[in-house]
Amino acid sequence: MRKRGELTKADILHIARLANLTLTDKEVEKYHGQLSETIKYVENLDELDTTNVKPTSHSTNVTNVYFEDGTENTRLFSQEKALKNAKNTKNGQFVVKRIME
Repeated sequence: MRKRGELTKADILHIARLANLTLTDKEVEKYHGQLSETIKYVENLDELDTTNVKPTSHSTNVTNVYFEDGTENTRLFSQEKALKNAKNTKNGQFVVKRIME
């Protein structure tokens, strides 16, 4: 049984396949060392006492930036205001040059 945090060649090839990468044997060896070192470093977090830390999905204070139903949003541009200074418009939309052929 392998140690926790220790990667095998098969693990590296699996990760490469997930990332749609083709690796040479030399690259597999290189990334084996780098990824194993990274995992061992991250495992240092296991030593931290997190018993009084509340679980969270964000590291910042995320708040609802949307308006509640029924309130009027006075900060939005009307379509007319948004198009007022545009050089080219058609059917209430901006007209721009084609960028793909």
